[in-house]
Amino acid sequence: MEKHFCTCSDTTCPFNPNNERCREKTCDACIKKCLKAHEIPSCFFKDIHPDISGNKDFSYAGFAEFLKNHPAGRK
Repeated sequence: MEKHFCTCSDTTCPFNPNNERCREKTCDACIKKCLKAHEIPSCFFKDIHPDISGNKDFSYAGFAEFLKNHPAGRK
């Protein structure tokens, strides 16, 4: 089976389409989980800056702060 495109490095997450136990091989479950928790998926953070290792706040406010701290973004 072809590996699904996903920038999330947490392959232990049951919603990661590259986790072998994930039933859906789409990002739908991750997005639904994030919307319910009022969070932004990690792929949006990684589009701003590839290193999100120090980030623990994936809330909307956390994303705004992350964007403020990485104003140039990724080119």
